[in-house]
Amino acid sequence: MSNAKSGIRNIAQKAGVSIATVSRVLNDSNKVSTDTRDRVLNVLAQSDFRLNAAAKALSTNRTKTIAAIIPTLEHSIFAVFLNAMEDQLAQVGYGLVIATHGFDKETETRRCNEVLRLGAEGIILSGADHDATWLNTMHASGIPVLFTSIYKPEGFYPSYGYDNYALGVQAIEYLANLGHKHIKVIHGPCEYNDRMRLRVAGIQSAGNRAGLTLTLDEVELGVAGGSKTLRNWCNNNELPDACLCLADVLALGVIFEARKLQIDIPGQLSVMGFEDHDWAACCTPSLTTIALPAAEMGRAAAMALVNKLDNNINIEHRLFNARLIERESTCSN
Repeated sequence: MSNAKSGIRNIAQKAGVSIATVSRVLNDSNKVSTDTRDRVLNVLAQSDFRLNAAAKALSTNRTKTIAAIIPTLEHSIFAVFLNAMEDQLAQVGYGLVIATHGFDKETETRRCNEVLRLGAEGIILSGADHDATWLNTMHASGIPVLFTSIYKPEGFYPSYGYDNYALGVQAIEYLANLGHKHIKVIHGPCEYNDRMRLRVAGIQSAGNRAGLTLTLDEVELGVAGGSKTLRNWCNNNELPDACLCLADVLALGVIFEARKLQIDIPGQLSVMGFEDHDWAACCTPSLTTIALPAAEMGRAAAMALVNKLDNNINIEHRLFNARLIERESTCSN
């Protein structure tokens, strides 16, 4: 670190300018005259100085790094979100640090502190359920925090995401309009997952209004969870009219197991997912699902934090519209 700082000082001395001027040249500032810029660049070209993150941070007090703390990297919806974010940040000279917490609040707080020690200037979190004391510390420190995958306009911290409650309502109403009366819902763990809790709440409310017979099964979030659940239903003679899975990977498990058990989808069982993974249109049968614009949200969240950090533009709540995609896995009852 000291070598990097002394390198910038040497460049300034040779060019006859201040360290601040060298910093402005390195960061493409428009506050440097053409002659001065050229003089600094010529000295840089003739030296063995190499611009690196440490030198830049020392000269500007900026790391231009944003951190995304997410539940897991095991599901592709997060990969889509992060890939879009990283690509957007790279285009404007920012870097992305990623950490996971496994749906554990204490782990999330610890990982957040770790990325802050690495120099993260802003943090993106999934959902709005986080350690209140830590959030207050971030606010007092002036470090921007952005919630994603949830739309909570009444909240203090800005949120970029979906109306998960309304999407739960939309999903169950779609299946009810197909004539399904007995619907089983498979979802991942709700503890420390406010997005899942909101979807479940919307489903229960809409199901009660429509007079449906609803059963909710909380399972491990993965293909195995969907597969095991369908097998248990069949073993207990509890096959419903329709199955709503609050993650596409759960629906994929149901489809796999249905094939083993020779259950016709959608003839005997309509199956619906949530997220619209890239394979949802290609599996057999193709999966009816709620498509979440994860990539669009990732790009927008990245630029919202960049604009806050670079231009002090406040981040406002933003709702992203999901859409229902009807495919082969559902039909009228």
